[in-house]
Amino acid sequence: MRHLFTLFRRELASYFLGPMAFLILLAFQVIAWLNFWALVDDLSRSTQSFSGLRDPLNTYISGSPAFWMGLFVAIPALTMRLVAEERRSGTIEQLLTAPVTETEVVLSKWLAGVVMYLALLVPFFLYLPFLYYQAKFYFDVGPVISLGLGLTSMGMMFVAIGLFFSSLTRNQIIAAVLTFATAFTLIVATQVAFSFAMVTRRTDLAEAIQFVSVIHQVNTFGSGQFDLRFLALHVSASVLMLYLTVKVLEYRRES
Repeated sequence: MRHLFTLFRRELASYFLGPMAFLILLAFQVIAWLNFWALVDDLSRSTQSFSGLRDPLNTYISGSPAFWMGLFVAIPALTMRLVAEERRSGTIEQLLTAPVTETEVVLSKWLAGVVMYLALLVPFFLYLPFLYYQAKFYFDVGPVISLGLGLTSMGMMFVAIGLFFSSLTRNQIIAAVLTFATAFTLIVATQVAFSFAMVTRRTDLAEAIQFVSVIHQVNTFGSGQFDLRFLALHVSASVLMLYLTVKVLEYRRES
């Protein structure tokens, strides 16, 4: 693993060779500002509507359609080029013939993607001290930490999924569509399926679907319940996708 940090710096720097990363960062800055402005406006109108919440981020992020729509675009955009672009340009062959392992290559790309994902979340958390100290809205810090950890593990999973799909094809668009479809399934389709199961009174099925629903997981983290089962699910999915990506690259090297 001695080449991991060098490869990581290479991958992180490559994000800023084009305008894509800057545009995504700017878009999430705008989303965070709009969400914060809406939250402050709601608090100024009626504190009663938030009296049952321990953490304003429970609505500030997980209840924000703009945040999830931005995530649908950002995750595929950040991961689609990680391997697919190198396969298209032919640089992946040069990289795999260098004295580095497939594991180092995969981990460096994944870590760079996770760092970029975390950079998208920074604006959302930067506004909270103003709410706490300037607006005197003394929310519980515990749920904020819980939500931050939950969003981090969720991002680790989605970046690993996007990296895997990027390793399967030379076409970045195909990789992005597959990543988008998976994220849509875990975020939106599970919510629809959960509602349908509840309507049809299939309680056991509803509980199973709710467990894999990302929105439900984020809501749980945001309410201060740091459920280790969700963390284990995210980490397990990340490890599985990274393992499969390594195997794909090993196959490419041998073929």
